[in-house]
This record gives sequence, structure tokens and C-alpha cells, in this order.
Amino acid sequence: METEDYKISFFKPTTQQALKNRNLIIKLFLAWAVAIFGFQVLLRVIEKPVPEEALITFSSAWEKIEAGEATYSDFQAAAQSMIQVMGKITIQPDHYAALKDGTGWALSKVYPEDELSELQQDVLYLSELRERITSLRDDEYLQTKELIISKAAPALDIGEGTLLAQLLAIGLDDNLQVLQEENRMMIPGIMDLYLIHNRSFLTDTIFLGFPFHYFYTAVLLLVFFIGLCWIYCYRTDKLHAKLNFLEQID
Repeated sequence: METEDYKISFFKPTTQQALKNRNLIIKLFLAWAVAIFGFQVLLRVIEKPVPEEALITFSSAWEKIEAGEATYSDFQAAAQSMIQVMGKITIQPDHYAALKDGTGWALSKVYPEDELSELQQDVLYLSELRERITSLRDDEYLQTKELIISKAAPALDIGEGTLLAQLLAIGLDDNLQVLQEENRMMIPGIMDLYLIHNRSFLTDTIFLGFPFHYFYTAVLLLVFFIGLCWIYCYRTDKLHAKLNFLEQID
């Protein structure tokens, strides 16, 4: 007996073909969900916090600084590590300000005392230029910046042609000799925040030139999704043949 009822419900299928099709979709969706969220859960379960080498160096130097037992090399090491963090794109403004304060203070501990006031004047002048100029290629700005690098970088054992030297020049306050207590307390926590990363063999393994977790999420999941689509088409064709279901095309 023919019927004019064409109502279709995914959750309450009315035909055997619709029931099997729904079950197939659910299975494929669950496989896709496990592939995505299961991998993220696995990353969370096996990951461990691993500090960068810069943090290990900083922690050792900062401990001696806090104990009043620091040498020139300890101040240099601490400053270099702080400058590395200052160069991170995602650093928060208040964290950047605290590290600027700490870097300048560390520099003052290794810089000739009789030349420090002149360096502070150069830093202040660079800040004034930065507010006035319309291009970072301004000749006077670049000359002042290079002057500061030539003075400050060697004191911190930083090569003048390195990225750290460029970050140092724009990361100094004009008041180099004072480290605010609030910033002093914040700095170790800031360094931990930016230099400790959760890692595991899934993040450290290099596969076809990429960390495996990047390759998995960017490539393998796409391939898997295409495979699921192919499986759906293949199983649907087999189901139609089994149930003698033919699509009529006018």
C-alpha cells in the first residue's frame, strides 16, 4: 500500500534504510569525536611541565641574586633570560614592564657606575624620539638605538648584532638603578609563566619535519575525515544494494 507520508526523523527512523543510515552516521561521528577529543585528552594525560633552558639559567642566577651572592655573570645570565621573555609576542604589558625594570636593574649592576648616568640619558632620549617619530627607520632614532646597543650589550655579554641586542635597546627604562619591590616579587613567576611548557613524546617527536601533534591536527585529521566520508559513501551504496533501494531520477 503506497503512502503519502514522507516525514523523516533522524532520531526516530521509520524505515530500515533510514535506521541503518542513522546508525552509520552515529558511528562515524563517534569515531571523528574520539580522533579529535581523544587526542587532546591523551595530550593532557601524558604531558609534563618542562622548563626552557633560559629558565634554568635564570633560576640559578636569580637565587644567587636574592641571596646577595651574585657575580657579574649571574646578573648577565638573569638579564639575558629576561630579555628573551620580553621578545615574546604574547607577553602582557604589566609583565613586560616588570621585566624592563628587572633588566635595567641587572644592567646597572654590571655597567661602569661613572658611565651609567650617560647611558640613562641615552635611554631617555630614545624614548622621547619614539614618541615623536613617524617611522622606525628615522636616522636619529636608529643612531641612538645603535649607540645604546654598543654601550649596554657588551656589559651583558650580548652580541651587538643579535636579536637580544635589539630587544635590549628598546627594553630599558631611564631609571636603571631602581628595581621596584613589586616587580622584584613578580619576576620569578613571570619567567615561569612564559618559559615552562607542557610537553610529551607527542609534542617532541618530529614527523615529516613537524612536531607530531601539529601534523596530527593539521594533516592526519583531515585525511581521516576524508576517509570517513569515503566510508559513508561506500557503506551507503552497499546498503542500498542490499535493500534493493534505487533512487529514481525523472
